[in-house]
Amino acid sequence: MNPFADSTVAALLDTVAARHPAREAIVAGDERVTFAAFRARADQMAAGLAALGLGRDDKVAIWMPNRPSWFVTQQACARIGAVVVALNPRYKAHELDYILRDCDVRALVLTDHLASVDYFETLHDVLPALSTSVPGEIASERFPALRWVIVDAEDEYPGCVRLRDVMDAGSERAAVTACTAQPDDVFALLYTSGTTSFPKGAMLTHRNAVPHAWETGETLRLTPDDRVLHSLPAAGTWGGVNIPLSAWSHGAALVLMEAFDPLRALMLMERERCTVWNAVDAMARAVLDHPDVGRYDRSSLRTGGFAEVGGGGHGLFDDVVDRIGIPLLYQPYGMTEVNAMALAHDLDEPRDSRALPGVWPAPGLDVRIAHPDTGAPCARGEEGEMQFRGPAVTRGYYRKPDETAAAFTADGWFRTGDLGVQDGRGRTIFRGRLKETLRISHFMVAPGEIESFLQSHPAVDQAFVVGVPDAVTNEAAVAYVIAKDGVPVTEEDVQRFCRGRIASYKIPKSVRFVADVPRTPSPHGDKVQRVKLREQALRELGLA
Repeated sequence: MNPFADSTVAALLDTVAARHPAREAIVAGDERVTFAAFRARADQMAAGLAALGLGRDDKVAIWMPNRPSWFVTQQACARIGAVVVALNPRYKAHELDYILRDCDVRALVLTDHLASVDYFETLHDVLPALSTSVPGEIASERFPALRWVIVDAEDEYPGCVRLRDVMDAGSERAAVTACTAQPDDVFALLYTSGTTSFPKGAMLTHRNAVPHAWETGETLRLTPDDRVLHSLPAAGTWGGVNIPLSAWSHGAALVLMEAFDPLRALMLMERERCTVWNAVDAMARAVLDHPDVGRYDRSSLRTGGFAEVGGGGHGLFDDVVDRIGIPLLYQPYGMTEVNAMALAHDLDEPRDSRALPGVWPAPGLDVRIAHPDTGAPCARGEEGEMQFRGPAVTRGYYRKPDETAAAFTADGWFRTGDLGVQDGRGRTIFRGRLKETLRISHFMVAPGEIESFLQSHPAVDQAFVVGVPDAVTNEAAVAYVIAKDGVPVTEEDVQRFCRGRIASYKIPKSVRFVADVPRTPSPHGDKVQRVKLREQALRELGLA
């Protein structure tokens, strides 16, 4: 039975802090925060935010890298019933401007610098009046709700207050000991990546997040002895909600990285004896390619999720298992609206099954495959749209009733827009984005199927496939290939490699060799901008 079935985010921390007060909740560099200290900081920050006049349903945006203060602020908001708006640290002015306005942010918590990134340079492009404003009295016609800019830095900035001063104000008030939020209240707004349009704010309630996180911890067999290396940005549902809450619900420690660096990751794996590492393909490739990968002890690693968001590569999953040394690695499936780890694996499954993106729905979630045109249920083995329903699914998009209505079927299933299939064993396997699926003659072809095959060519590092119009077959495949360094390869080589090995209609009509493809930042790694890549193909082939 799930002990957090009706809990809020703050209640989860209260419970674990009482059970494991002296255990480490967060490790960040030389800073080690116990669960008791974590709860005390969250209480103090909550009281400080309340002293600024912030409370229930107020939107508090967090715009900084992974650090203890990110999660202290998140927990503080949960205690006073405020809503966290998680901002990608890589956002630029147009994204920041849009989101601050879209959800009427009342307070923005940010850092000043991270390496060469100047957050204030971007903020001043969006809010030039800040430097002449009085803290708490920011007057902006463009952002009428915004009152406070809180900086996690020692320096003082015009128009802002320091996070440390907010904490000090909290210490002068009675600690906030009772959370005002209820399980069905919105806990966070998580904005979709918006590769083709402005992002939408998916509403995530405490009930969406907390019970599901505990179930994730059970699936991964987490215990208080686990130490989770955390390098995924907190702006996403995986990095900001599911990974930390699943770890803490089981008394495990979160070992934070402000920004991913392969050498730093290797050092932390050894120093902290990390048992879990969740990573995207770009991170895994960087660790595998690092010249010092063999110098660090990684024998403590046990399990972790691996997501191919940037193109992956042939044999990459096996390389992570064997060369980095994560014996119980698996590929989950998730998205902002249905939660991270919506589909996962039993760790006892054989490796070839754990390498499939999917496959079993989390407890309390239902999944089905429906025909994308008719909505009729698909038969086993027939590809269609993946649809979900259950308590982990968002209730919709903030202040976007039309988009919310369009996202759900008449009988309440969330339309993911993703292509999937259920095999004879009942496993649900993710194939790719439905809108990226090629319609060649009367066949639906997932680009990932062709890409995976092309990447088995000894000279191909990565491959990306888009569809272009074809007078005979409706659409035809065009492949953009990133070749391995120093390995010669031609278009004819690639096409000859395909003949007799894959169906003739799947062979790319054109193969283009590039150094890279258009990408856009997302919380869990750079995503390929296939719309731009298709536009590039149309131009290059004279079809635009």
